[in-house]
Amino acid sequence: MPQSHSTTTTSGLTALNRAVVTALSDLRPPPTAAPPPAPGPARPAAASPATTVPTDGQPVGTQAGDRTRRSPAAATRTCSRPVRALVPAPAPAPAATPAAVPGRRTPERAEGQADARGEWLRFAPVQPLFRARAAQRLAVLAYHGVTDPRSFGAQLDRLRRLATPVSLAAVQEAVAERRPLPARSVLVTFDDADRSVLTHALPALLERGIPAAAFVISELIGTERPFWWHEADFLARHGGRARSLDCGHPSQLLPRLKAMPDPDRRRSLQELRVSADRRPPGQEQLTPADLLALREGGVAIGNHTQGHPCLGRCDDVTVRAEITGAHEALTRWLGEPPIAFAYPDGGHDVRAEGVLQELGYRLGFLSDHRLGPRLPSHPLQISRLQVDSTTSTRRFDTILSGLEPAYRRWRGQAA
Repeated sequence: MPQSHSTTTTSGLTALNRAVVTALSDLRPPPTAAPPPAPGPARPAAASPATTVPTDGQPVGTQAGDRTRRSPAAATRTCSRPVRALVPAPAPAPAATPAAVPGRRTPERAEGQADARGEWLRFAPVQPLFRARAAQRLAVLAYHGVTDPRSFGAQLDRLRRLATPVSLAAVQEAVAERRPLPARSVLVTFDDADRSVLTHALPALLERGIPAAAFVISELIGTERPFWWHEADFLARHGGRARSLDCGHPSQLLPRLKAMPDPDRRRSLQELRVSADRRPPGQEQLTPADLLALREGGVAIGNHTQGHPCLGRCDDVTVRAEITGAHEALTRWLGEPPIAFAYPDGGHDVRAEGVLQELGYRLGFLSDHRLGPRLPSHPLQISRLQVDSTTSTRRFDTILSGLEPAYRRWRGQAA
């Protein structure tokens, strides 16, 4: 009898998955009203759409299909002489208004556009199918800072109504005992762990009895140093120059730094520091005492490396040093070794996984914007959903169900 029930459940889930894929193929955004064309001769279509790129120095999340098309002339253009690093070009003519590219952040419109998409996805006929499927999956939410405590509180209230919040320890026990988590399980996590996790997130979590986990950059603990990507953006905007960054728009700073081998990234950052007209303002970071307060409040503390490099651009020695250095520091501050790790920039690294296994880590988290199984099949490669504290509750629902992430992947594949 149990075998028959299992077979029926499996076939039902398979049929549901087919229905989800079929429904996605019919999913289209609602039409938007376009202004009537201006009178005059028709203009030839552009060879490729212009792009709007981030200018606020925030990390750029990449999704499948998120590539910027370039004309052959732009692809081969190089700088003919040294220029000041990352100085914005003169504003283009009004007619050359750039168009937003799906998946790219813009400071003024990115979140608004994403929320607008969530508004209509929330009422899409396929949403109930995704909710049913999500009930049998594990949703791990990956936040960074909490910039809007009121919106964050509303999101937590949605979790209490729609899901089953679980702790990092509960996920570890499920993995150790090979026992699936309850239906609709959700784990709340924070990467980088700036002070807003302590000042804004912790009170909201305590009020609602929701556990969480925070992954910290160990070399920033107890300092007033800004995150390196914030520092690099500030320095470049105040006259900073680096030999490897002499060509390009300010928006290209972070992608280019992240694409460099780690020694080149560190050298370029130091050149920016030496040549900039001003030093960036200090950013108060968490202290060892704050880490203990978070843990006491139900926020488990995990490893996020020493300095948040892109591990894929590091050599083997650096990968090991980044993980073990943070591991030793956290063990000293907390009085016990951490059991969970979040990969910087969210990408899996096989060398890092090997070091984590040696150190006895039980859980490792990606940032691939996906739901995972209720019983993680690869405990050191657990998927997470990217979410922001300012996300509207309607879009939050479509992220939690997996519809918005699936729609983004489908759009990338279709493109």
